[in-house]
Amino acid sequence: MKLFIKCINCKSDISFWTWNSDRVALKMSKGDKINLTCKKCHKTSTYTVDDFRARESRIAIFIALTIFLIGTPILFVLLWDYLWQAGVHTVLAILFVIAMPSLIFGIINKQDSQRVSRFNKS
Repeated sequence: MKLFIKCINCKSDISFWTWNSDRVALKMSKGDKINLTCKKCHKTSTYTVDDFRARESRIAIFIALTIFLIGTPILFVLLWDYLWQAGVHTVLAILFVIAMPSLIFGIINKQDSQRVSRFNKS
């Protein structure tokens, strides 16, 4: 998860990457205060864990969208013969092909939102 805080000196965003999903776990692994260096003004300052904020990951959204946009046509290509042999069940088969990448997209987005919300609320 990527955490953000404003630099004390220049007010630009400083990002901090961690595997911890909430503030308590972050405090246990890094301590109550974390030293970070701003990439813009190159000054090192100490920040408390309670001041960090999480944002939704653009990478997770990009991966989910890629799976949806590429996965759907790939499933159609791989299952093309089966879809036309299904007869009466063709509509259900097409819905299944569209639903799988959509489901993956939804799960990735929901999990990312839950992690961000859990960190920001704690």
